[in-house]
Amino acid sequence: MKILRIAGTAVAVVLLSATLASNAGTGKSGGWVPRTAVSPDPSKLTVPKGYKAEVFVAGLDTPSSAAVDKEGNVWVAISGNLFGPFEYEYNGQRIKNPVSGPHVKVFDKDGKHLKDIGVGKFGFVMNAIGYCPENNKVYVPEYSKHIWEISGVNGELRKIITDLPIGDHQIGGITCKDGYIYWGQGFPSNSGFADPDNHGWTAEIDPFWQKHGDPALPKTARDPVCRDIVHTGLNVLSSDGRLTGALMPAGVPAKPGMVIKAQVPCGGSVMRVKIDKQGGNGMYKHEDMEVYAMGFRNQSGIRFGPKGSRFETALAVSDNGVNDLGHRRIANGAEKLWIVTEKGQDGGFPDKEGMGFVTNKRFSLKPYNGSKIDSPYPRLYIGDKPWVPEMPPYRFPPHVEGIRGVPLIVANPNPNGYINPVLEWDTNNPMDGIAWGDERFGAKDTIFAAIFGIIDNGPESLVPTWPAIVRIDFLQPAGVKWSYFMRNRDPGPNAYQKPENRGGLERTNDVVFANDGKTMYVVDYGELYIDYSMPSPFFTTPRSGVIWKVTYTGQ
Repeated sequence: MKILRIAGTAVAVVLLSATLASNAGTGKSGGWVPRTAVSPDPSKLTVPKGYKAEVFVAGLDTPSSAAVDKEGNVWVAISGNLFGPFEYEYNGQRIKNPVSGPHVKVFDKDGKHLKDIGVGKFGFVMNAIGYCPENNKVYVPEYSKHIWEISGVNGELRKIITDLPIGDHQIGGITCKDGYIYWGQGFPSNSGFADPDNHGWTAEIDPFWQKHGDPALPKTARDPVCRDIVHTGLNVLSSDGRLTGALMPAGVPAKPGMVIKAQVPCGGSVMRVKIDKQGGNGMYKHEDMEVYAMGFRNQSGIRFGPKGSRFETALAVSDNGVNDLGHRRIANGAEKLWIVTEKGQDGGFPDKEGMGFVTNKRFSLKPYNGSKIDSPYPRLYIGDKPWVPEMPPYRFPPHVEGIRGVPLIVANPNPNGYINPVLEWDTNNPMDGIAWGDERFGAKDTIFAAIFGIIDNGPESLVPTWPAIVRIDFLQPAGVKWSYFMRNRDPGPNAYQKPENRGGLERTNDVVFANDGKTMYVVDYGELYIDYSMPSPFFTTPRSGVIWKVTYTGQ
């Protein structure tokens, strides 16, 4: 996701967790057989020798992220019922799903519940939460538009940033360093288009997008860019006959050579603002913000390396790859881990997906042989002319002839070049929250990442790679090595395990370390049971969320 990352705001359905049910659906509209939370059982988990897994807190609704303050208190963001169902039909009755709304729970280091914060204040789900030791404040991004702060458990919750771009990918990951607040600002669309046949984006007022940008253009969805873009003129033709340009509002065509001006804040970026720029009203202005890095899609975790390590000034960014959806279909996008080493670096999205540009044949599944009646991109245009890829001058055997790849949006490559991810992970199994471990946890130059798992963006792999905590070691002089650190006995989430294996991980979404450095907290969102034969396909099980604790014993 971070949770939301996967489903995006486009999925406004809901959730529930499980005892085993051979058939979860009733076949009626919104009908579900109720599922109840399974008691978490650390014996169902596997961790390496020298580590001990325990339950820190259980019985939570939809925990999505965590942070640890200087007193060792654990702050947990509760997303609220995001997927569905909000109500469901069972035994002839209409039942309201009891999953609670978005707020923050605070626990002491022994797991005692101290306080609920922000109940009734947050309008939409929270994906991330972060603690800044420089000013002893906790930052709470509301997934859409806002960021809040609070000083201590008994402090006042205050909104400090607002009117951020929203869309299918919004605020994810927040941290601080050397007097700056940093946060991930998602790229609103899937692959560069306010795709007019998706999500009701033909409407002038769209609930999933903030209306920012050029006042001369219609106030509908668009992707705000971080640098001036010279356009190739790539358009899509929607079912109602309108052309919509990439990076443009729905219904507004693009012309080759036109320039899309940069704006702040922008999508697909890591933004930052100086902590001391806070105004007398407690708010930070957009004009005081700056782009630290760009060219990402759906950032979930951002973390600087440990103090004193060779990664102290390096920013790790986890990033959810593109989905094979819409008119500009890009297949085989990967989940990515980036290391940003200086301000201004560019990952290249939406024209570069991980290691390569989308013009590479990896990103298109259907070859095109030049036939006028068979095109993999029947609704793509350059300006007002249908886009037809130019065939190469050489010929291949008939079963493989043609070309693959996806056309570009941007005609002016970044003159400073592009960075590549240090790791690509299984497509549509998002690598969400991340944390750096150090020697106190038996690790050095190591990132731990939470893998959430697919929702609606399959197909699934032959072997499920989720849920899990993955360990990523940075080697000398170069390279990375990854391994599974924590997962269930059998691959796959708890909801789909055999009865004898129930009690393990459901959907791991974040990882954070205690102040002692030898204790890891793992945020497990809880059961999200999915059945696409149902009219409402998602069921979130109440009280199935868990905060797990993993301690390094060294034995």
